[in-house]
Amino acid sequence: MFYYDLSRNFALNFTSKGMKTRLKVALFLIIGLTYTKASAAILDTLEVFSAAMKKSVKTIVITPQSAQAAHRVPSVFVLHGYSGNPGRTIRQDIPTLVERADEYGMLIVIPDGGFDSWYLNSPKVSSIQYATFIGQELPDYVDQHYPTLSNRAHRAICGWSMGGHGALTIGIQYPKQYGAVGSMCGAVDFRPYGKAYGISKALGDKTSDWDAYTVMTQAGQFSSTQQKIMIDCGTEDPFIQNNRKLHELLLQQKIAHDYTERPGDHSWHYWSKAAEYQLLYFHLFFKSSPETLGKN
Repeated sequence: MFYYDLSRNFALNFTSKGMKTRLKVALFLIIGLTYTKASAAILDTLEVFSAAMKKSVKTIVITPQSAQAAHRVPSVFVLHGYSGNPGRTIRQDIPTLVERADEYGMLIVIPDGGFDSWYLNSPKVSSIQYATFIGQELPDYVDQHYPTLSNRAHRAICGWSMGGHGALTIGIQYPKQYGAVGSMCGAVDFRPYGKAYGISKALGDKTSDWDAYTVMTQAGQFSSTQQKIMIDCGTEDPFIQNNRKLHELLLQQKIAHDYTERPGDHSWHYWSKAAEYQLLYFHLFFKSSPETLGKN
């Protein structure tokens, strides 16, 4: 399999807020050296300004071929894990995203969540307000600049590891934006290990102050959001026990959700495959939603 390397393109110098460099990408999937399939999706590398953080955030947007003919399409926001970035997401973490965008006719948005932001709204650091950015500012920007179906029935959010935490908590906080949410290998309770992974930067050293920010402590709010929820984790993943606890909590509170465990550890080998199931899950969700639904 050949992948288009975005590492150099993603480092381009942007000339002004919101300007984008459009990259026409042909992605070839070669199976057995006998079958070739070309993707006509377009990749935009952006800097989207966040009023909440007073800074621009690098973002990749994948526009499927179907949207290039003025056909409005659903959108999926994909959140990378700890230490990740949008370029690496395309290159390594989920290298089939461009192909899936075309296959399912969905716009895919990959914001840069920083090295260790945890997609939180920090009470201490003004430049860490990623929940507001991804929950409100970025969807608004995408809807204004791309041919999207701009309602929650045609918008989903997912991520892995730190991004799984972000997708679930942002989904809980912004149910009018996201009708479906997904987590792969999600860090659904960062309290046991957060000091080693940057939580203190956003929330301070007092671990009791962290309680309200975890997925586990917010999950009960799903009872009123009426969202589609998909959670999966590898059986050899260090986060598996916390994901099982989350599953049990949702069952106890009779919150409908899909939960899956598959063999695998905490690596791109697992979530690159898990993403295939999540994108299909969202595709089926979008197909079941009428395009006539109004804007939020």
